[in-house]
Amino acid sequence: MTNHHRLYDPNGSGDGTDAQFPGTLDGNSNDTGAFDSFRTSAAAQASAVLTDTLYLQEPGETSAISVADINQGQIGDCFVLSSIGELALFHQASIMNMIHTNPNGTETVTLHEASNGQLPTFGTTSFKAIGVTVSNSFPAYAVDNGANQDVSGGYKEIWPQVLEKAVATLDGGYGAIMNGGNPVIAMEELTGQSATYMSPAALTLANLDSFVAAGDLIAMDTSNAAGLPFNLVSGHAYMFEGVTTQAGVPTVTLGNPWGFDPPAAIPLSQLSRDVIEVDVGRFA
Repeated sequence: MTNHHRLYDPNGSGDGTDAQFPGTLDGNSNDTGAFDSFRTSAAAQASAVLTDTLYLQEPGETSAISVADINQGQIGDCFVLSSIGELALFHQASIMNMIHTNPNGTETVTLHEASNGQLPTFGTTSFKAIGVTVSNSFPAYAVDNGANQDVSGGYKEIWPQVLEKAVATLDGGYGAIMNGGNPVIAMEELTGQSATYMSPAALTLANLDSFVAAGDLIAMDTSNAAGLPFNLVSGHAYMFEGVTTQAGVPTVTLGNPWGFDPPAAIPLSQLSRDVIEVDVGRFA
């Protein structure tokens, strides 16, 4: 591909509604506050009854870190959350290794920049780790902003919010991630490993199997066309969950970082009709 696809993710919402983006961030037409102000989320407002905890194994989950913990908020950062979702699906321990708790109640997250001290970009091959310290105060439009999301037994799980805020902080603030971007860069910032992209038309089952065997992170980005099939949303980044064979046909299963509206299984041979980029991040 000659052009990198920038995802604008027009319909992401953390509360189960389609908050058209761009537009009001939380359904309040009078909300003109600075995008980077750390406003208290609806869940945090219930602090009298909820206690923040990094990790929480909720009913129906098999581990404390689950892709089900990710419910995109009302900003267009599907490219970040789909990359985080790949870690939650296949490399849960890496998330715990990235997040370090501090005595003052903050967390320091190990992310990565290019070895020259700049943010990674397409083609970056050399990285260095950087610690990003964040507090547990999150804007109302952040991931998992719903009052009942990631809540059980009086606790609110916050690892997705911590990671999202750390990436936003590294990039210059929430304003840097709320209007879309590319999973390639997010993957590099999260892992410190090179990421690349390819056309879905060039993706073979052998390619996909090799990526899976290597433990690579995979995201798939849809076109901006309206009315996509398979319940796909236009201009959106999806997490790769797996490939199976149904009646002899290789079929791809994707996950939606919204936390709802998953797409139907897509035959690999039809992937290039509606997916315009496959992003692959190394994981070592």
